[in-house]
Amino acid sequence: MSERRGRRPRFDWNGKDLIPDGGGHPITPAQCRMARAGVVMSVRELARLAEVSGLAVTRFENGNTDCPTEIVHRFKQVLEARGARFLPGGDGVKIRG
Repeated sequence: MSERRGRRPRFDWNGKDLIPDGGGHPITPAQCRMARAGVVMSVRELARLAEVSGLAVTRFENGNTDCPTEIVHRFKQVLEARGARFLPGGDGVKIRG
């Protein structure tokens, strides 16, 4: 089966450390929204790359704290791969350009 033109490979979750650094979520919902806007990524695209539903992304970005930490780590890893850098303490996001 051939790859479609323009299609990106699936993100490799094997070998990735999914344990939170200091407990709680690794990024805040506001940081997720800021990073996604900064790297010009839609909710659907983040959901596809993180292998979750678009509703999971929307719920987290709207402040639902029931989102599993593993899923939030996936969001963070996908956004960092696109150039987002998260400031410690939930203080903001920098976009590598």
